[in-house]
Amino acid sequence: MKNKLGIVLFCFFIAIAAGCAQKEAGQTEEKKEQFGDTGILVVESYPVNGNVYVEGELKGEAPLTLYNFPAGTYIVSVRKEGYVDFEKKARVTAGRTEEISAFLTPRSLQEPKQETKPVEKEIPKNAPPAPLLNKIRLNQFSMYYDFEKGQFTETRTDKSDLLSRKYETYVHFTALTPAKIYPLNKPIKDVTKEDCIFSDDAVAVLYSMQALCVKTIEGSVAAIGGSWQAMPDELEWVLFS
Repeated sequence: MKNKLGIVLFCFFIAIAAGCAQKEAGQTEEKKEQFGDTGILVVESYPVNGNVYVEGELKGEAPLTLYNFPAGTYIVSVRKEGYVDFEKKARVTAGRTEEISAFLTPRSLQEPKQETKPVEKEIPKNAPPAPLLNKIRLNQFSMYYDFEKGQFTETRTDKSDLLSRKYETYVHFTALTPAKIYPLNKPIKDVTKEDCIFSDDAVAVLYSMQALCVKTIEGSVAAIGGSWQAMPDELEWVLFS
């Protein structure tokens, strides 16, 4: 009788142990199914607070960490007002962390720049050709100018219009009576006869990229100027009339 009772109790305990083992195995399988095929997805945005979308579904604002995220490949988008949408393919691997850094570009930097065509200066029909510029070599410290004859010498003549003295960064001019001069803050190539409005000034200083109008002894109008990096060594001139 006792042997039968022992056998029954033994079988009972075996059944309980088997049931527990089966239950534990089921829980393990459930946990494996729940956590074994998941990873972690981390999304950061610069600037912060970008809206994070996974396969078009809003998940929250960056920085965002999604735990126990099913393994697989997803399209992750980050959107923020005033910025270009960011999009990248993410591969979440079981037991690993997938990190995405979204550097957002302001929309203003993406707007195409409007190309501006240079305005072409319309040359009127029958317009007179631009006057030809002549060159003068400043070989000496002091020089005299006769624009009517195109003579530039070291000694004065009875028709000399100007006297110049060359310095380190400029040329100093003196008008010889009855000639007159008028300084202009514009390049010699852009000077016209109409720019020359004469006063009673007898002296003027000419710097690089400037010009000087001259009313010659004979009453004609000329202009002289030039450009240089260091000491002036060459000038250009034109006789309008």
